Amino acid sequence: MFENIFNGRKVYANGYEEVESRNFNAEEQAAVASATVVTSNYGTSCCFMMKGGGKTYIPMSRDSKLSVGDKVDLSTAKIIHLHRDGGDPETDDILRVIEG
Repeated sequence: MFENIFNGRKVYANGYEEVESRNFNAEEQAAVASATVVTSNYGTSCCFMMKGGGKTYIPMSRDSKLSVGDKVDLSTAKIIHLHRDGGDPETDDILRVIEG
């Protein structure tokens, strides 16, 4: 018959929990020309147009009240660091943006 049905089955990590929340620092704010909410594969992201050229993206928090096309005010927005137990902090920790 069956041995332990859980032997060899993948165990999934628990959900993400917030480990840190902070404002964008002066250096980060100074590097960004503009920040706008855009659509992405899994909801919305903040598109940062960099003063030095190019752009980069960080997903928006699920709790964000901003909509696609809204500007993100980096003087009041926060960056949220999320971690899940069982995950590798080097690869599984994630960042999210939420307005002030």
